[in-house]
Amino acid sequence: MKALLKIINKEQQDVFQLMKVCEPHFFPALHFHPECEIMLVLKGTGIRFVGDSMERFQAGDLVFYGRDIPHFYQNDRSFYQPVSASAAQAIVVYFKEDFLGKEFWELPKNVQLKKLFTNSKRGIKFTGKSKIELERQIKRLDDHKDSLAKLIDLLSILQAMANSKEYELLSSRGFVLPVEEDECKRMNDVYQYIINRYVHNPSLEEVSAIANMSPSAFCRYFKQHSNKTYTQFLNEIKIGNACKLLMDNKLPISQICFEVGFNNFTHFNGQFRRIIGVTPSQYQRQHLALS
Repeated sequence: MKALLKIINKEQQDVFQLMKVCEPHFFPALHFHPECEIMLVLKGTGIRFVGDSMERFQAGDLVFYGRDIPHFYQNDRSFYQPVSASAAQAIVVYFKEDFLGKEFWELPKNVQLKKLFTNSKRGIKFTGKSKIELERQIKRLDDHKDSLAKLIDLLSILQAMANSKEYELLSSRGFVLPVEEDECKRMNDVYQYIINRYVHNPSLEEVSAIANMSPSAFCRYFKQHSNKTYTQFLNEIKIGNACKLLMDNKLPISQICFEVGFNNFTHFNGQFRRIIGVTPSQYQRQHLALS
């Protein structure tokens, strides 16, 4: 789907730009930018969208984004309440892909780094012991160091990423998104409409009207730009929110089914297994055991 072009810093002259985010919620729109980005979530929960990937995030979530890949962190509803104790915190690092010059990438011994940047175009989520070490290095980054020290720190992080075997590629290999700005408002309006009303099962006609399209034209448009049908997308939003309720462990599973907009428990169970790979009860047991 179309995304907003986010301007990071046109005047950036340093090795990287370090941002320490502390806001009621993360940037509320699908967006892209020409800079590469490393984002470490320190606090906050919700659903992370990367290209055509959608999954829950929580504190400790670490993703490396290549240039121009659309992404979006949708915090849970509690983060949008007028009076909320919740806050979203993250460390975000922006840098240009060619910050060492284009010739550097042609050196024969940079194969692993080149592979890292190629994979980053799909979004890379780091896991396991690699993530713990990367998290330690990222938390030590200092925007007040001189340029040489900052360069060494960034290269150390990228080398650790390139050497890691503990990662997942998020967006599918075939996902291609033309990053045109002219239609971004329409798709973000559609996106937010679905996210805010998924419990009420907005009809195809309703959502098509938001995009100012006929239902048939919207179906083609949505599939082309999200790599999913509208129904698939709606069900994934529902299941993502069901995962949160299962982890909270405050409601019976049968009630969670209806809380997220399903009218039939068998259908809920089937969609959950298709999207997550296990049943709701298995998912809940796994996550409660970890906590």
